[in-house]
Amino acid sequence: MPRSIVAWFAVCWGLFLVAALVVGAMLIALYKETTTQRTDRSATSIARACDAIVREAALPGAAAATKADFAIAVDRALTSFPGVEGGVWRSDAGSLAYAYPTYEGSGQKTDLPQAEEPMIRQIAESSAAAQRRFDWKRDSRSQVLLITACPMVGPATNTTAAWAMTRVVTVGGRPFLLATTGLGFLLLVLLGSAGLLGRVLWRWSQRLRTIEAALAGGADDLPVLDLTGQRDLDRIIGAINGAEAKATEARRRTVDLLRRVADGERLAALGRVVAGVAHEIRNPIAAMRLKAENALANESDRSRSTDALQVVVEQVGRMDQLLQNLLRSVQRSAIKREPVTDVDGFLAEHAALFREQAGRRTITVDGPSRVATPVMFDKAQIGRALDNLILNAIQNSADGTPIVLRAETTQSNFSLSVADTGNGVPPAIRKHIFEPFATGRPDGTGLGLAIVREVAEAHGGRVILEHRSNGTTFTLELPAGDRP
Repeated sequence: MPRSIVAWFAVCWGLFLVAALVVGAMLIALYKETTTQRTDRSATSIARACDAIVREAALPGAAAATKADFAIAVDRALTSFPGVEGGVWRSDAGSLAYAYPTYEGSGQKTDLPQAEEPMIRQIAESSAAAQRRFDWKRDSRSQVLLITACPMVGPATNTTAAWAMTRVVTVGGRPFLLATTGLGFLLLVLLGSAGLLGRVLWRWSQRLRTIEAALAGGADDLPVLDLTGQRDLDRIIGAINGAEAKATEARRRTVDLLRRVADGERLAALGRVVAGVAHEIRNPIAAMRLKAENALANESDRSRSTDALQVVVEQVGRMDQLLQNLLRSVQRSAIKREPVTDVDGFLAEHAALFREQAGRRTITVDGPSRVATPVMFDKAQIGRALDNLILNAIQNSADGTPIVLRAETTQSNFSLSVADTGNGVPPAIRKHIFEPFATGRPDGTGLGLAIVREVAEAHGGRVILEHRSNGTTFTLELPAGDRP
């Protein structure tokens, strides 16, 4: 089945063409049938005309009758047969009489047709000799010629015969005119309908292309389409314009809902940060309070007061470090990029810082010692992010398992990754793993990975977490635009 209006128009036009061809074939068949019927009627007419000539030419004393007598008899016999000419033929004397009383030309036709005379003679003599009727027909492109001969009664009947002849026109005349008129009308209707349908298809195509161009303008919002004047298309355009108004309202509501969701997420994140800060600060405050109370209770013991003050100083330092890490995780520092060609050395330098802390965990470096084009990044900031990833891998992997530092450079980006064979990130915190205080360890602060994320985003990159079947991989991915 057609899937477009244009295709439907084409199918309708094709069906109309088939109908026109069928009707034309029927007209031609009807015309041929009419010609056959007219030929049969003409054959019957000249047979009756021949009999009438025989009756009229059976004159008393026919042996002494003159050609003028026979001519009068033939003329009288054929008067009632339009379009029929005939006469009397004798074998030894030739034509005894000829008449064409209904001749439509100018004057009276009295001469035997020269072109048909040999055939008239042959048929008349054959009829007279055989004493029976002879019929003859000749078809041509423009007419059918019919001749019939019947024997005369009376003396010398074996040498005299009456004959009659007529012509049935097949090209020209009223039937042919009707047929050609009908076919011409069909052709005119066909061409007119083809032109009309072609114009309709062209106008539809133009309007559809205009609508398509307007819809494909690249704007986020659907354009307000102008009416085309075509009722069906205008109904579609009205529906599109109405849908655009509804879509605009839906987008407005969506933006408002997204804003509310974002506000809610920010509030939720802020709540988690506040809860984490309160949890982290409460422990050192409790320790300082306990030490201060003990010192006040034992003022005479100077050593215990000194120890209490030392604990207070240490806990204050702990809170200060906590607040500094918190600020680093939520505030982006200015990035100072510099070219780095010895990526392998950069990784090895930071791996060496943790070899003693790693214990039985082996830290290996897999990366190019030199890169063809220097990579641009802030060594201090990326180093801090890398340290956090190495420390996270050490804390989340078992003794004797490897930790692999890898660097890769391509045309599109530069990446640093740290892979471990630990138990992975707990599913409960995977969604918030890069947020402050999101941690799966009881003794963790959850600020390390938040700092990693901020460093990556400050460089215009991102940090990717990959959960493998045998561990976890964190990757710092920097865009190629960071290269000089």
